Amino acid sequence: MMTTKPINTYSEEIKRLKAEIENSDAILIGAGAGLYAAAGFIHDSENSIKHFSDFEDKYGFHDMYSGILRPCKTQ
Repeated sequence: MMTTKPINTYSEEIKRLKAEIENSDAILIGAGAGLYAAAGFIHDSENSIKHFSDFEDKYGFHDMYSGILRPCKTQ
């Protein structure tokens, strides 16, 4: 059961969004782990282990996601 009545149709909302984008100076997109996973990055995959095992050995994190969030003493 809908608790609110839609203001516009889906097509009208798409047109409104398009106009907002066209009239914007910039667009800020907030993204989290879901977008990362949707892009195909699997944090503990064989590919991750193959390409990042030296970082695991040196810094002690066990997957790419932990590596991204880990604070480092230097760059």
